[in-house]
Amino acid sequence: MKYSALALALSVSATGMVLAAEMPGHSMEGMHMTAPAAAQTNQSVGVVKAIDAVRGLVTLAHEPVPALNWPAMTMPFTISAELAKGIQVGQRVNFEFTAKGMNGTISKIAVAK
Repeated sequence: MKYSALALALSVSATGMVLAAEMPGHSMEGMHMTAPAAAQTNQSVGVVKAIDAVRGLVTLAHEPVPALNWPAMTMPFTISAELAKGIQVGQRVNFEFTAKGMNGTISKIAVAK
């Protein structure tokens, strides 16, 4: 019985929200909605120090990234299994990534020539 009352209450509540949205003065017309900005892609060069395929991480000793005000350092980056297949520990790589705080996610990586 408790579940029927809860279902009924949720149904009435949802119906009320739909009706309110259709009422005059509740139109979304004229509202300016924008998509979130795409994350900035950054580039750097580094040396692969470790690959953790289970956790989806690659540790790179990378050069400075001026756009992010990052000094040269060694840090882990998130990487897909597909991208990790093409690299090995000790290789020098060129890579592109997005950053959220100090967390980087690699979008492209290639052995440096």
